[in-house]
Amino acid sequence: MKGNTMRIRVLALAVAAVASVPLLTGPASAAPAALNAPYARAAAKVSADGTLLATKNVASSARLNGQPAGYYCVAVSDPTVDLRNAAVLATVNNSRAMITAIPNSNCNGKTRTITVVTSNYHNDAADVPFTVAVL
Repeated sequence: MKGNTMRIRVLALAVAAVASVPLLTGPASAAPAALNAPYARAAAKVSADGTLLATKNVASSARLNGQPAGYYCVAVSDPTVDLRNAAVLATVNNSRAMITAIPNSNCNGKTRTITVVTSNYHNDAADVPFTVAVL
């Protein structure tokens, strides 16, 4: 009897472990990390596909719909940040690309946004990871 009880317990533990695997490995939508930018009013670290990786006062980032590669929209979440009078700095997260940041743009009908355009060193539009900051 003791052997059967032990087998049942081991089997129950194994079933519970297998049942929990989909919960642990299923798709997760992790929130972006906090971006350490003490002197910026807003900042974002963005992947080449437009995913927001880290943020400070930024609501979203995405590839700009209907545009070729290299066009992104970054939306500032803090309503006190006036992009018309702000210094906006942007840098690519690799050494062989170029970037342009256009503050107070109209990205797909959204206001309080920054259009970011990236290109490779041949000046061809290209998806490139970048960081943008509003001072």
